[in-house]
Amino acid sequence: MSSESTSEDKIILASSSSIRKKILEDSGITFEVVSSEVDEEKLKNSFSNSNFKDFCLALAKAKALDVSNKKKNAYVIGSDQICCYEDEIFSKPLTKENCFITLSKLSGNTHYQNCGISICREGVEIWSHYAQAALTMKTLSDKEIMNYIDEDEPFMACGAYRFESLGKNLFLSTKGDETTIQGLTLDPILKFLSSEKVIDI
Repeated sequence: MSSESTSEDKIILASSSSIRKKILEDSGITFEVVSSEVDEEKLKNSFSNSNFKDFCLALAKAKALDVSNKKKNAYVIGSDQICCYEDEIFSKPLTKENCFITLSKLSGNTHYQNCGISICREGVEIWSHYAQAALTMKTLSDKEIMNYIDEDEPFMACGAYRFESLGKNLFLSTKGDETTIQGLTLDPILKFLSSEKVIDI
């Protein structure tokens, strides 16, 4: 989908994620990136008893509010993604060992990517959205897992795979929006910003 900005109101992405930035860039939106300074791990501990929907929406809101309180007169987009299988949440693996552990658990099973989005303005949340995608992974051998990790280096990827890259080849089937899987469900954002007359789609 292509869109363009029609308002003088700024759009800010409150994330340092390169894939989220690319998703917005590909849509044609004019925006700037201002990373939030929210302590995600501290927040995650405080929401440990929440369900996945509430969890990622709360984190997305915290990120958007953090930037919105500093950047007035801007539509600030915050997003958070939670990868889960059964009752386990998979954070960014960071190491090859953790990638292998995660992918071994997901191999042959269906897991979920949960995406929460919040848009704030003037330090107030004005819109939020939640989406979930289901992904069924192929049954992978240890060698296939290690080969994938070596090739794609998914150390900062939620779920230990980069779906936008070689990770897409790991799956038998997916159900849900591809941008949800990547961590920023795009269409609802564009529709909301259009309704606010910030962009034209």
